[in-house]
Amino acid sequence: METLRGGSVRSLPAALAYSFPTFPFALSLGLRGRWPERNIMFSHRSKVAIALATAFAAPMAFAETVETVVVTATRFQSAGNEQPIAAQVITADEIAESSATTVSEVLSKLGGVHTRINFSGVPDSPIDLRGFGMTGDQNTLVLINGQRISENESTTARISAIPVGSIKRIEILRGAGAVLYGGGATAGTINIITKSPSEPGLGGGASVLTGSHGLRDMRGALQYADGMLGLSLSAQRYENDNYRDNNRAVQDAVNGEVSLRNGDDFIALSFNADEQKARLPGARTEAQLKSDPRGTSMPNDYADSDQQIYALRGEKRFDEITLAMDIGHRKKDSEFLADSRSGADFDTTLTTSNIAVTSISPRVLWSTKVFGIDNKLTVGGDWSDWDYERLAINNGSFFGFPYGSTRDEKGAQKNQAVYLRDEMQFATGTRVSVGARREKVEQTYEDAGFPVAKKSDSRKLSASEFAVQQDLVGGASVYGRIGRSFRVANVDENRCFGAPCRPFLEPQKSKEKEVGVQWKGRGADARVSFFDIDLNDELHFNPFTFSTTNLPPTRRHGFEIEGRWAIGKDFELGGRYARTRATFRDGSIAGFDVRGNAVPLVPNERIGLDAGWQVAEATRIGLNVSYVGEQRYDNDQRNRFRKMPSYTVTDLKLSHDYDKWRFTGGINNLFEEEYYSYGIVNGAATSFNAYPEDPRRTTYVSAEYRF
Repeated sequence: METLRGGSVRSLPAALAYSFPTFPFALSLGLRGRWPERNIMFSHRSKVAIALATAFAAPMAFAETVETVVVTATRFQSAGNEQPIAAQVITADEIAESSATTVSEVLSKLGGVHTRINFSGVPDSPIDLRGFGMTGDQNTLVLINGQRISENESTTARISAIPVGSIKRIEILRGAGAVLYGGGATAGTINIITKSPSEPGLGGGASVLTGSHGLRDMRGALQYADGMLGLSLSAQRYENDNYRDNNRAVQDAVNGEVSLRNGDDFIALSFNADEQKARLPGARTEAQLKSDPRGTSMPNDYADSDQQIYALRGEKRFDEITLAMDIGHRKKDSEFLADSRSGADFDTTLTTSNIAVTSISPRVLWSTKVFGIDNKLTVGGDWSDWDYERLAINNGSFFGFPYGSTRDEKGAQKNQAVYLRDEMQFATGTRVSVGARREKVEQTYEDAGFPVAKKSDSRKLSASEFAVQQDLVGGASVYGRIGRSFRVANVDENRCFGAPCRPFLEPQKSKEKEVGVQWKGRGADARVSFFDIDLNDELHFNPFTFSTTNLPPTRRHGFEIEGRWAIGKDFELGGRYARTRATFRDGSIAGFDVRGNAVPLVPNERIGLDAGWQVAEATRIGLNVSYVGEQRYDNDQRNRFRKMPSYTVTDLKLSHDYDKWRFTGGINNLFEEEYYSYGIVNGAATSFNAYPEDPRRTTYVSAEYRF
């Protein structure tokens, strides 16, 4: 074995584990331990958050109710004007007035979604709803206009290619979304709805943003509408050297849509293409965080990728019946280099991968009255065919002895599903939603270069949900829901690391429960929810064994508070608080009892505050403060190492409108907080490696012109 430049140990199996960019955190090894804290206790910050929520609620109680915003609750754009039960909606106006400049920042600052650093330096932050830690991406389903972009491999959904200015709204639905969308939605769904040309004539805009560390973000967009015809086209060039050495990221993206619309009926053809080139700095040891946090021991590592997405969508209404169809195709080509050197010894792996996914989703909506009850019944099907090829060529020298290997892997997955969902609205103000899904998943995997025998698996899985909401007086309502969901191991998780290959992993299954109260008035809204998620066979990557395993039974439970309040016409205040406990319900790992222990990388507390002040008619100041509490390091299921420290980050933004121009300036990390959002404990539980965030104040300015 040899010592890595990050301070951990790499054997040949470790080099293979590190040869795919989805597991760059396999740089440091460790075992697991116990955390003696068992119960949810209210810390000082918890009490502050609850007091803050109470302060919001007091003035809200006297506000007038307002109409509910139109959202997509049934996978139909034209359906109804009621939001899904307990859904959170972020509007285009809220995005424009916030301090966010990327979609990831919108989700974090406005949506209260927990995000972490992306190791490659691109603005696609890993996302986590309700405490799933390192597998948050695989348990949160991300969609664009109702079509999934979450990938069937252990990578983050590429949302950075979506122009922030093209977003009409973002719908965040916490809790299971498996009935409508299938696996990978245990924690919830994030549906990004983009704008379609509506105003007659030609419109558009261009913007340039420049900032610290060589940040350059140039965007342009055009829209045209004439009668039924709508055209839109946007392009982006993003460059950022980032805080770390060897961490430059470049992205080019283009998006377009052609649509024909007649009332609620429409057909739209869209395309998205992007290219990313990213340098990979690797982790820093505990000592290096103090002596050289910006440095890198991996000056040659990189990850490049090209992606194209094509989608054809349409809806047609026939009185009470609405028909819809989505057809999508996604293609992605990637190249990744991992180069490790120590004296005369070296280990280099060049990996190329090719992914192609085709999906078809027909569905029908029946909107009618049954015995005086408003009823919306959705029946649909999903079919997808996913193919994956990966070639990894490894060569190196160990104490002067050369070695090499080639892996030629192929994987495939086919999904076939049917589902139904019925929503009933009673005259008493009661809403009831019930749904079920049945899905067949077929998977195959083979490695011609290893070689290992081809293996295959076929599963039939089910999901269900039941939700009820009761409207009360003054714009308030109470709700409750229960559900079951699943997640099937992806190709990275089912990969074989040596003969004999194990069977495919068991599907992850969960049961979810949630109760809450929400309120909406004129210029104010609030929501309080309590949730509990029990999981069996949770899928989790173990960096000690370089493979994914099914964990012993786990649980997520906690509560969330969020609210917004417009104070007069010039000031707005928003706040979010989340208290989450992710624990092992039972069982052992590697012979160690983990019952009651905390699941790593799940902060106990998160607090978000944002304020907007309309200083003058054309000038606005926005402030955002985010607090992330203590959490266990990755690979510390035994809870025997100290916790990752908490951190608070404050961002400030000033914007001014002049004619058709908007000028913006911002300061991120205003108080220069030193922190990291990802760390992994070593095998002896004596130290750790981490990916440091920029501890200094960074700035940016931008100019945008719209016509």
